[in-house]
Amino acid sequence: MAHCVRLPRRALFGIPALLLLYLAAGCAGLTAPWTAPEVALLGAQPKLLGLDRQSFLVNLGVTNPNDRALPIKGLSYRVVVEGQDLAEGSSELARLIPAGGTEQVDVEVNSNLLGLMPSLPRLLLTKDKLAWTVSGIAYVDAGGVRLPVPYRHSGTIAPAALISGKGF
Repeated sequence: MAHCVRLPRRALFGIPALLLLYLAAGCAGLTAPWTAPEVALLGAQPKLLGLDRQSFLVNLGVTNPNDRALPIKGLSYRVVVEGQDLAEGSSELARLIPAGGTEQVDVEVNSNLLGLMPSLPRLLLTKDKLAWTVSGIAYVDAGGVRLPVPYRHSGTIAPAALISGKGF
């Protein structure tokens, strides 16, 4: 004759909670964390130039270093050229960048050229390459949740390419 073990009634209520906790931990381990996308400054074109406000269409190259498609829902960015703030902004996106792939993204940014204006002509005329840094947050769709993934990349660009928006 087999014996049945009787559990106290309170213990039965804890079993579903433990099962849910176990399942949640298992599902969390199924997906690896996202590696930040590589974001490069390809160029910028003036859109509105006024004394109090300037806006540019900035062309960014977004590369996915992950081994799976990267579902980007938004980007915030700050563009620095030769150590001086050029522009900052954020954009909603609906891009699915394939694993190892690169997409060009045009974003409108607001700028404060007044701080950069005194040195801009000298930089454009005397430098072969301008140092840039783009930093911000890529918002990745992680199963309906916008997961923030910070990024920061630097490089150089020719002054003519910066102004024409034609890239490197």
